[in-house]
Amino acid sequence: RRPLCDSFRRPRRRRSLTMISAALFAFAPPAGSSPGRADIFRVARMTVAPAPSEVPASLQSHQVRIAGEDELQAVARLMLDVFAPESPAAPALLPFMTSLLEANQRTARAAAAGRLAAELSQRVAIGSTIFIAAEAGVPADGAEGGLSLLGTVDLSSQEMELPTHGLTGSLYMSTLAVDSAHRKRGLGRALLRAAEAEASAQGVEGIYLHVEAANAGALSLYRGAGYSAVQPTPLLTTFTRALHLTHADPILMFKRVPCDGAAR
Repeated sequence: RRPLCDSFRRPRRRRSLTMISAALFAFAPPAGSSPGRADIFRVARMTVAPAPSEVPASLQSHQVRIAGEDELQAVARLMLDVFAPESPAAPALLPFMTSLLEANQRTARAAAAGRLAAELSQRVAIGSTIFIAAEAGVPADGAEGGLSLLGTVDLSSQEMELPTHGLTGSLYMSTLAVDSAHRKRGLGRALLRAAEAEASAQGVEGIYLHVEAANAGALSLYRGAGYSAVQPTPLLTTFTRALHLTHADPILMFKRVPCDGAAR
């Protein structure tokens, strides 16, 4: 008798009506959700989580959990800050013109975050799981006097089920983003562990992701976490092309996850 993960096939979902720009969802890249989806990601479910003694002291005041619907606006802002950083307004001759340009830029930025948050909500509604790293006990929409949302990552089946290739049985990870002021503290690895534990709980074979060949930091993170470059095949090449990546030289990576049959 084959193990659960070997025989598991995810039910096909309708593809998203809209695709967030590849600059966001190719990096690596439901309304009214129940309280359970926003609960802290329990260590008991994280089959690949480290022992408590292995958790860096810098992470003990933080938690990795599934984002709530009301936190997607903050997730969108972080994604924009990391993948499309705001450029300073061009200097103007008169002070009031500088203020006007800056105000227009803030307005445009807020509008872009709103559109992205709406698309994130749509992705969640059709199956994406968006994890966030946040300060313990603080909503990601921000507490007065400090930053609360520190990182995020998206795990979904939508990219795997596009009609051009139909790669089912695994999940796709994208938009792993960590706030610039909180990098090199283990948050990226903690987000990876949460995504891997979710994939294991769903009984899939593993996780695919794309990374820019020139992004040495991201490559080091993924390789250190056990991801390996995949040898191109016609099917996988079609998969990469179907995502319309903005990478100059994308590398497809994959990691097999342990089967957590008890979670199904």
